[in-house]
Amino acid sequence: MSAPEIFRILQVAFGIGLVIFVHEGGHFIAARLCKVRVEVFSLGFGPKLIGWRRGDTLYQIAAVPLGGFVRMAGEMPDERGRAPRADELAAKSVGQRFFIYSGGVIMNVIFALVLFPIILSSGVPFLEPVLDAPTKGTPAWHAKIPEGTRVVSANGKNVFDFWHIPQEVAVGGKDPIELEVMTPGATSSQMVTLTPEYSDDVGFFRVGVSVGYESNLRVKPGGVAEQAGVQEGDILVSVADMPQSLSVVQQWSRAATGREPVTVRILRDGEPLELTVTPEIATDKRAVYGFQPFRNIVHDLRDGPATRDYGLEVGDRVISVNGQPIQDAIDFLPALLAQDGNPRIEVVRGNETVELTGPALDETTAVDLDFDVFLSIDKDRAQIGVQPDGAAAAAGVRDGDRVLRVDDELVTGWQSLYNIARSRADRGREVTLTVVRGGDGADDESATLTFTMAPQPATYADFGFGLPRRLYEYQTHGFLPSIQAGMTSSWRFLNDAWLTLKKMLTAEVSPKNLGGIITISKVSYDWSSQGWEKLFFFLCLLSVNLAFLNVLPIPLLDGGHLLFCIVEAIKGSPVSEKTLGYSQVVGLVLILSLMVYVTYNDVVRLF
Repeated sequence: MSAPEIFRILQVAFGIGLVIFVHEGGHFIAARLCKVRVEVFSLGFGPKLIGWRRGDTLYQIAAVPLGGFVRMAGEMPDERGRAPRADELAAKSVGQRFFIYSGGVIMNVIFALVLFPIILSSGVPFLEPVLDAPTKGTPAWHAKIPEGTRVVSANGKNVFDFWHIPQEVAVGGKDPIELEVMTPGATSSQMVTLTPEYSDDVGFFRVGVSVGYESNLRVKPGGVAEQAGVQEGDILVSVADMPQSLSVVQQWSRAATGREPVTVRILRDGEPLELTVTPEIATDKRAVYGFQPFRNIVHDLRDGPATRDYGLEVGDRVISVNGQPIQDAIDFLPALLAQDGNPRIEVVRGNETVELTGPALDETTAVDLDFDVFLSIDKDRAQIGVQPDGAAAAAGVRDGDRVLRVDDELVTGWQSLYNIARSRADRGREVTLTVVRGGDGADDESATLTFTMAPQPATYADFGFGLPRRLYEYQTHGFLPSIQAGMTSSWRFLNDAWLTLKKMLTAEVSPKNLGGIITISKVSYDWSSQGWEKLFFFLCLLSVNLAFLNVLPIPLLDGGHLLFCIVEAIKGSPVSEKTLGYSQVVGLVLILSLMVYVTYNDVVRLF
C-alpha cells in the first residue's frame, strides 16, 4: 500500500471519527451544562482500546468503530428504589433531559451550518451538471435532450452538482420532474418536463441522464498511450475512421470497444497531432466463458424521420443491414454507413422475415437513425456472440450459435444461460454447451453440437487513456451568500433524507440503497482523493444525516428518548419501567436488524 493511500485512509478515519466526536460531544456538553455527571465518553463500542480518566469521566476509544456513546450517571433506573442524586440524569427536569438527549443532533446541525459556508467559500470540486447523451429508452432520450446540455435547476432548486439531478428524481418518485436546461449553443434556458421510470437495477426512479465527459485526456502513467506519445491534458479532437457526425465522446466510446489500434487526433498547446495507440490486452480477476448475448431486438423507438421512413417496429429482431449481420447494437451504425444505394434492413417480425427499405442516408441521417433506435438483449433466445480470444471461441463455438443446455441443465433464454454460466464460472467449473447452429426456426435436437470449455480470466483492451468526467470548482463569494448556501445545503439534505425514507415506505425507493459503515468509508475514501474541501463537504452531509437518523423516534436512539420526554411532559409522569424495558428491547432488535441489513448491502455492493 502506497503512502498516499495510507494518508487517505487516515483522512477517512479522522473524518468519520470527527463526526462521531461532534455528536457525542453535543451530549457531553449538554449534560455538563445541566450539571449531570458523565461516567464514560466513548468513540466506538465494545472493549476499550485506549482510555484515560479525568475527573469523574473515563474517555476512551473502543474496538468497534460503529458510533459512540456518552454514559451518564443515573441513566438506568436504580433497582434498589433510592432517590436519584442531584448530579444524576434521573434527577433532572423533563426540559433538561430533552436538551441533553437532543445535544448530539444540535451539534451535528451546528457542525454542518458552520462548515458548509467555510468550505463552499473556499471552493469545492463537484461533477458539473452538464449531461452526456441520454441512455436509450429512457424519458430523457424520448425528450431528445442533447449531449452537452447544462441543467440549471431541478423542480425549481438550483443545481450546482450533477448528483442533485438523480437525487431530485429519486426523492420525487413517480412525480414528473421539471428541469431548466441550457442546450448547446442556446442563449436562453428552456423548461423540460420528464416523467421518471422505476428501475429494478438501481431500486429507484430515474430519467436516464448521466454526467458528461471532458475532452482533455487522462493518461495512465507508463501505459501504452503514454508510450505512443499521448500526454496528460491533450485535447481529443476526433478519432480516425469514426463518423465525424458523432461527438468526440461518442467516437471514443465506440472506438474503445474494439481491440484494434486507434488513431486519435489531438491538440497540444494549440498544435494538432495525430497519434496511433495499440491497445494492451489486459485480464480481469473474474473468470468467464467468453460469450455474450445478441443485442439486436428493437426494444424502443424514438420518433424521427428515419424511423418513420423505414417502418421499424418495437419487437423486430434485426438480422442484417446491407447484408452485414447485426449481433450487437454497436454494429448497426457501421452497417448503415456501408450502404450501396438505399439501405436494406432485414428483420424478423413475428414468424416472418421482412426487408425494410427507405431513402438514401448520408452520414448525419444515418447517425440520427442510430440514435433513434434502441437495440437491446434478445432475452427469449440464448443466441450468443463469442469473444475472439475467449474460452468459447477456443472450444469451437461460433457467433450465432444458440445454447440449448449447459451440462444437463435446460436453457430457456439469455437470463437463464447467464445465471447458470455465472454460477459455474465463479466456481471454476468446466462446462459442456449444447448448441444448435444455423437456421432461424425451431431448435432441432438432432442437429446439435457440443463443446466443452473451462472458464478463463476475462480480457479487455486497455488503451492507457480515457476521458474524465466533467469536474469544476463551485465557490460562493461573500459572507452572506456562503451562509445562505450552507443553510440551503443542510436543509436540502435533511429534506431529501426525509423524502427518501417516505419513498422507501411507499416502495418508490428500494431499501437496498441503504448503506452502512463500509459504504460511508468507501465514499469518504473516494471523496478524500479530491481534497480536504470535498471530504469535509461529505462530512457535513454525514453530520446532517446522523442528526436526521438520531431524531427518528426509535427506542435506544436519541429520538426514542425525546419521544418519552414528550410523553412524560404530556401525562405528567414518566412511562412505566415495563414499557421502557419492552421498548428498549424492540429498539435493540430494530437497530441490530438494520445494522445487519445495511452491512449485507455494503458487502453486496463491494463484491
